[in-house]
Amino acid sequence: MVAPLVIPLAALIAAGVGAAGKGVTDLVQANKTAKAAQRDHELAVSAVEVCQGRTHEFAEDYGKDQLRAQAETIGRFAAWLEKNEHLVERLDRKVVAGVEVAVPSLPKLKFDVEQARTGLTGGFGALGAVASAQGAALWGVSAFASASTGTAISGLSGAAATNATLAWLGGGSLAAGGGGMAAGAIVLNLIMIAPAAFITGITVGILGAKQKTKAREYAAKLAVSIENMETVKALLKCVDTRISELQAVLSGLVVRAEHAIDELEVLDFDPDVHGADFLRALQLVTAIGEVIETLVLDPDTGQLTEVSIKIVEKYS
Repeated sequence: MVAPLVIPLAALIAAGVGAAGKGVTDLVQANKTAKAAQRDHELAVSAVEVCQGRTHEFAEDYGKDQLRAQAETIGRFAAWLEKNEHLVERLDRKVVAGVEVAVPSLPKLKFDVEQARTGLTGGFGALGAVASAQGAALWGVSAFASASTGTAISGLSGAAATNATLAWLGGGSLAAGGGGMAAGAIVLNLIMIAPAAFITGITVGILGAKQKTKAREYAAKLAVSIENMETVKALLKCVDTRISELQAVLSGLVVRAEHAIDELEVLDFDPDVHGADFLRALQLVTAIGEVIETLVLDPDTGQLTEVSIKIVEKYS
């Protein structure tokens, strides 16, 4: 005969083991989830860093082109202007080829040129419950059960009481067809073990569930971060494109301006005769200055500026 408490105690242990098993599974899954999310995030960070590095190279190269255009091309024009300052003043506010000429400030032009030249040379207690479980079980049996002799256990004392209690826990004495004291001792051990197994199992289960939830939350946060980085990558790609467009526009203007300055430099400049030649060189140098001063990104929004689109359209 199976002692009456064996089945419920075994069920309690099984429940604890089951909960622990699920908890361990959840812990393992949580660990996998967190590691996978971290791996994906690290890959995303690396990808963004690559894009940032590429954009930095684009910007650095464009910056050098800007400085060269200012120091060399505009510098040449400033030098010619300084040499012919008095003759050019005669063209200020006059209309040449339908355009009113505004002679630039020579000191500002020379200051900007000098700045560009400087830029080019210049950086975790289930044990307490286990300890009281045996005493609590004996207290409950002694109070409400009867010994196999038919005598109430609470009326016995000493070793007789303990033996009668163990025999009751074993499903009755051997003579009565029960498991006797030996079986009772086993049940008593189960009473000790079952709560611990159950509580530990539940604890592990709860811990696993919590860790699983935390891992999901962590993965969700990293997913948002990865999504944001995708946005950054897309923006950087657009920045690269815009810089390339502006760089091409600047390059074209520099070639045209150099040619116009070449023509000016060989002239025996006469403002009355060569006003259109001066105006052409002035307009190209002014366009170079406009491209150089054009912001690619809005410092407040971090987005591409509308003016950079207009400049590309205007001089392409």
